[in-house]
Amino acid sequence: MRIQGCLAVLFAGLAAATAVGVIHAVDAVDAVYPAPRPFPLSPPGAAVTDPRPTVAVLLGPAGANAADVLAPFETLAVSGRYRVVTVAESRAPVPLTGGLDLVPDHTFANVGDVDWIVVPEVQEAGSPQLQPAVDWLRQRHADGARILGVCAGTGLLARAGLLADRPATSNWLALYGLERQYPDVRWTRGVRYVDDGSIITTAAVLSGVDGALRILERDHGVDVARQAATAVQWPAYHPGGPASIDAAHPVPADAVALLNVGFRNPVRAGVLLTSGVGEIELASVFRTYTQLSYVARLTSVTVDGQPIRSRHGLTFVPRTAITAGYDRLLVPGHDAARTHAVDAAWKPVYVHSRAGFPFDGTLRDLAATTDAPTARWVAKTLEYRPDDVTGPAVPWSPVLLMALAMVAGGILYALARAALARMPRLRNWLRHLAEMLVAMLAGMMLLGPVWDPLTHQRPTVATLVMALDMAVGMAVWMAVRRHGLRMIGEMTAAMVAPFVLLSPWIGGAALSAAGHVLMLVAMVALMLVRWEHYAANPTWAFRSRRGGAAESSGDDAPPSTELDRVRKTSGVS
Repeated sequence: MRIQGCLAVLFAGLAAATAVGVIHAVDAVDAVYPAPRPFPLSPPGAAVTDPRPTVAVLLGPAGANAADVLAPFETLAVSGRYRVVTVAESRAPVPLTGGLDLVPDHTFANVGDVDWIVVPEVQEAGSPQLQPAVDWLRQRHADGARILGVCAGTGLLARAGLLADRPATSNWLALYGLERQYPDVRWTRGVRYVDDGSIITTAAVLSGVDGALRILERDHGVDVARQAATAVQWPAYHPGGPASIDAAHPVPADAVALLNVGFRNPVRAGVLLTSGVGEIELASVFRTYTQLSYVARLTSVTVDGQPIRSRHGLTFVPRTAITAGYDRLLVPGHDAARTHAVDAAWKPVYVHSRAGFPFDGTLRDLAATTDAPTARWVAKTLEYRPDDVTGPAVPWSPVLLMALAMVAGGILYALARAALARMPRLRNWLRHLAEMLVAMLAGMMLLGPVWDPLTHQRPTVATLVMALDMAVGMAVWMAVRRHGLRMIGEMTAAMVAPFVLLSPWIGGAALSAAGHVLMLVAMVALMLVRWEHYAANPTWAFRSRRGGAAESSGDDAPPSTELDRVRKTSGVS
C-alpha cells in the first residue's frame, strides 16, 4: 500500500506538471504570431517599370515564418538579377515570426507577371482563408511561373496539388505530418533541396538560402550564385547540386524544447528596427528567440514609432516607439552600433557586432543568456551549424519550475485523497468524471489519424468528427464500467450536441473552443443530475460472480456493488 501510495503521488505530480506545462505552452505558442498593429497605409505608388524578372514571396494573412520569407528574399535581392517583391491577398500588415509586421508590396491582383514564386511556411495552411493563395498559386504555375517551396511551405504546395507524384522535401519535423497527409508525394530526407524542374523544395528554414542560390545557378550560373552566397555570408553553399545533410530525428536532448515551452518564463525584449537593416539580420532575431525556443516575447520598436525600410526595400511597421521597461533591447544589424547609437540606459544588445552569418550572432547570444542545449536545439530546427555555441549546460529555470509544479501537484493530491477518503460518494463521482475524460482523450488520439486524410482541409467537419471520436472513446469506457445503454446514450448526446448545434453558426477554431467548453459543462451537469448513479462505486463489465458469469445491470442502474448495498439496507432480496 505504501508503494502504491507513493506511485499515486508521483503520478499526480507528473499530471499536475503536465497540466501546467500545457496551459503555459498554449499561451507561448500563440504569442509567436501576435495579431499585427493596425496602421494606416498610404496608397501604393505608381507602378515602376523594371525589366528584370520578378520573384514574388508569398505571405499568408495569419502570418509567415520570418526566416523562410526574409532569407530567400535577401539572397535573391542581393544578386541584383531580380525584382524581388512580397505579395499577399491584401496590403494589410502581415505578422512574421515573433511579431515582425511586414507590409506586402503587392496584392495578387496587381503584382503583374511573375517568373518565380517563393512559398514559405504560412500559418493556418489548411484554413479556408488561404484558398485565394492556393488558387493564385495554381493559376500562376499553370501560366508558367516556377516555384520555390521553403521548409514547411511545401505543405501549401501539397495542398494545392502541385506536388502529386513528384519528389519533394521539407522541414524534418514537418515531414512526419506531411508524409501521412500527402502520401502521393515522394518525400525525401537528408538533402538541402530537391530540384524537380518547375518546382524546387527545400529542407528546414535556412535551407531556403540554398534554394534561392539554386535559382541563381539555374538562371545565371554558379559564379553569380557564389557571389550572392558571399554577400549574405552563407557558409554552406554547395555549387552544382544539393548538399547532403543529416536526416534529423527527435532525440532525448530535444526535450529542452518541451521544458522551454511549458515552463520557461520568457524575457520581455524590445527589438529596435533601424533603416537599412538586413533582412536576414531581422529574421535571425525574430526566429531565434521565439518559435521553437520560446525564450522571449519580442516587441518591435523604432525611435519614433514610424515604419522603416530594410536594406532591399521592405516596409516594416513597429508595434510602438522605443521606451524603457524591457528586460533587454536587441538591436539587429552589423552596422547598427555605428550608425544608430542608443541610450546606454536601455541596455542595448548589438547581436551582430561580429562579422559572419547573422544567425551566428543570435545563436551565440541565445546560448550565453539561456543555455547551450536550447541554442543547439534551435540550430537543429534551422538545419544550421553555428560557429560557436557556449553557455550553461542545464536549463535550470524551466527545470526548477517543472519540479515545483510536480511537488505542488503531489502535495495537493495527497491532501485531496485524505479529504475524499471521508467522502466516498464524492470520490466515486470524481473518479467517473476523470476516467471518462481520459477515455475521451484516448478516443480522439486513436481514431483521429484514421479520419485526418478526409478532414484535414475541412476544419468544421474535422471538429465534428473529433467530437464523435471522443464520444466513442467515452462510450467504450462506460460500457467497460458497466453503465447501461441509457446512461451511455445520455452522455454521448451531452458530448456531441454542443458541437452539432453550434456548427451552423461558427466553424474551425471557434467551433472547437466553444464546443469543448459547452461539452464539459453539459457532462458535469448530467453527472450531477444523475448523482446517485455516478456516485456509486465503479465496477467492471468483465468482473464475474460465482460460476464465472459476467455481471449485468439495467440501463440506468448503479454499478452492482452499490446496488447490493441499496438492497441490503432496504431489506429487498
